[in-house]
Amino acid sequence: MSEPVTPESAVRRFLAWVENPGSAIDQGAIDRAEAAFAAASDPIERLHAAAARERARAADVAAITGDFVAHARAYAVSAAIPFEAFRALGVSPEVLAEAGFAVPTRGRRGAAGKSSTRSGAPRAPKISVSLIKGVADQMPKQFTLAQLANKAGGGSPVTVRKAVDELIAEGLVAKLGPDSNHTGPGRAPTVYELR
Repeated sequence: MSEPVTPESAVRRFLAWVENPGSAIDQGAIDRAEAAFAAASDPIERLHAAAARERARAADVAAITGDFVAHARAYAVSAAIPFEAFRALGVSPEVLAEAGFAVPTRGRRGAAGKSSTRSGAPRAPKISVSLIKGVADQMPKQFTLAQLANKAGGGSPVTVRKAVDELIAEGLVAKLGPDSNHTGPGRAPTVYELR
C-alpha cells in the first residue's frame, strides 16, 4: 500500500518528475509485477499480471500533477517559498496558476500599442518524447494523437506527433488515416494503430 500524500511528498514527486520524467516510475513495482507475471500459470492470472506490469511501467502523470496542484500552494506558504523558486525548477506558469499561485502575466503590445495578455488555451505541460512513447504502449490498439496526449497527461502537439513519428519509424505503430467514425465539426483526426 502506498504512503499517504503530504504537501511535501506531492511537491517532491512532481519536481522530481519535472527534472526527470523517468523518476516517477517505481522500479520496485515493476520488479514485483515482472515476478508475478513470470510466476503466473493460469491464462487469466497471466493477463492480469501483464496488465499490472504495464501499469507499473507507466508514470501516472495526471495523479502526480493533480497532487502537486492540490498541495503546492499550502506547502509554499508553510515553507515561505516564492512563486519564482518553482519557476527556477521548471514548473510551468500554467501549473502554478492551477495550484493557486498568483502568476504574473506578461503583456505584449497589440496593434494599437496597448498591452494585452496572451490569449488562447494554456500551454500543455512539458512532457518528453520518451515518456509519450512509453504511454503509447498502454493505448488501445487504435488511437488518435489527442487520445495519446490525454493519456500522457499533456504534451505539445509537436512533441506528441514526434513521438508517434518515431514509433512509426521503429515499426511499432502504423498510420491508418482519417477516423471514419468522426462526426463532429472540422477535419477527422488521423487514427494510428499499435503493431
